[in-house]
Amino acid sequence: MTRHNAHNRSGQTSLDDLRWPTDRSRDWVRRFLNSAAADPNIMAVIAIGSAIRPNVPSADLDVIVVCGNSGVLDLKPPLEIDLRAYSAADAAAGIGSANDLLGAAVKFGKILFQRDDYWDDTVDLWRDRLPLPSAELARQRAANAHRRLIGVLESGDDDAAHDQAISYMTHLARAELLDRFVYPATRPELPSQLRTVGCHQLADQFDALLQVNHPAQK
Repeated sequence: MTRHNAHNRSGQTSLDDLRWPTDRSRDWVRRFLNSAAADPNIMAVIAIGSAIRPNVPSADLDVIVVCGNSGVLDLKPPLEIDLRAYSAADAAAGIGSANDLLGAAVKFGKILFQRDDYWDDTVDLWRDRLPLPSAELARQRAANAHRRLIGVLESGDDDAAHDQAISYMTHLARAELLDRFVYPATRPELPSQLRTVGCHQLADQFDALLQVNHPAQK
């Protein structure tokens, strides 16, 4: 297999070790990594989401690209890949200000490509002092999701109501964990994390929603 790295200390994650939403998402990432190795603007490509987590029945995948100049990127991934691009300066500032995605990339991310140990150095810098995301912001997001949930319940759209209920519970779970200084993992892992901090009722309610969302995987 082609190695998508340049002077990489830790070694990148093999694409075969990830769960993929679709075959086309895997193929697109493989082509992108091959081109990234020849593009000096691209400094690191990191995968986050449930697709990289062990024992999680989900294949949600986010890809974070860190580069010298994010404005020159012209990437069109498949719809099932959520791709976010940051300049190196914005990435550093975002980690320091507890950006959810960038913090998750440091805490849980898998390296798909890096140049000159860039992401290894970033993780080493932040590993022991990574700021937690804001519990207050998580509660604000939960309140907003709850308002939307009430609206769609009144409309009678059961599918939309279920999606909003999951959004609401996700933000509420994150707030409860952050209040207890626990860094939230991916959505399917939140009920288990809630139980470790004693929030059993919320965990059971969340599990019930996720079972409806993924009946074949439970």
